[in-house]
Amino acid sequence: MNLPVLMMLLFGCDEEKTNNAPSYPDVDSYDFDAAAPWYTCDGLIIPEEATVVTAFAQADQYFGDENLREISAEVDFPDSGDWKQVGLRFRLECPESGPCDHWDRSGSVQLIQNADSESPTRIELARQITPYKLGMCQYIDITPLAGLLKGTQTIASFIDTWVGPGHSDGDGWRTSIDFVFIPGAPQQADEVINIWGFQNITVGEIEAGSTVQDQLEEVSFSAPADATRIEAHLTTTGHSFGNTYNCAEFCKMRNDLSVNGELFTTYPWRNDCEENPVSPQYGTWELNRNGWCPGAIAVGRKIDITDAVELGAENSLTLDLLLNSGSEYDNISPIDLLPYTLLSLKIYIYK
Repeated sequence: MNLPVLMMLLFGCDEEKTNNAPSYPDVDSYDFDAAAPWYTCDGLIIPEEATVVTAFAQADQYFGDENLREISAEVDFPDSGDWKQVGLRFRLECPESGPCDHWDRSGSVQLIQNADSESPTRIELARQITPYKLGMCQYIDITPLAGLLKGTQTIASFIDTWVGPGHSDGDGWRTSIDFVFIPGAPQQADEVINIWGFQNITVGEIEAGSTVQDQLEEVSFSAPADATRIEAHLTTTGHSFGNTYNCAEFCKMRNDLSVNGELFTTYPWRNDCEENPVSPQYGTWELNRNGWCPGAIAVGRKIDITDAVELGAENSLTLDLLLNSGSEYDNISPIDLLPYTLLSLKIYIYK
């Protein structure tokens, strides 16, 4: 074979690979790091190249003649496409009929798989706590979950409100949720393992059968042999007060995640609630809390667990909810509303 022919074969292959490579529009990603920790919608400019999918547009959420504490909708996401970033915009407004709910209420945005089955799978997309009697708007990064947001899916919004039109403590909320898909080289997780979707765990009970470990039994998950990075995305918020140490809203707690016996500890306490730009609110919005602030989204923690995972095999995982010192929480002066933690945990696998 002469040299010109050889050169043509070599460089022709490279040129063919280049020509077959996907071409993406030149569009900037949103800087979520700069928007942390409040992730407000202020200054958000959605590029014209983006695909925007609306799940809810000023949908009423309240409790009264109707129970609209949880609403759901069938949402048509793109069937195909490469996305370098996916954002979720969550907006609360006061109802047209009257003022917003006066209280700080926990809430969750969820993807519900197999919604018509007896045991649907709930994957939490966002955790938020409403402000006292005000609206809010936040925009967060959900890119790792992009692979799940294809075709027709069920999206649900839950707000733990107990007021509705005509109530002395407000009329509820109006909820808007949009998904923003930014085209580009895919950055999503190759696999998402939903460990716990949206769990309510009572803390402070030490009797056998009622402990945190009794409620959160050890689980196992498999990791493919070709995985290059594995993250655990853990979100916890503590609720109720007046119990021992004022738990679980106003006491400092820690999360001990163990993977194959290797410990990863996170401390969800928020010490910046008074800096919340959704202000001034009514109530005690300035007080720091266990994993959240009124009028803010709780994005949780992404923990790199790659080195603790055995690739191509089954792995064990446990989670414990403890006092900041690492000791077990014993609620010796309980009130009617026992302290509890709302939690979700997902595993992101990248290849």
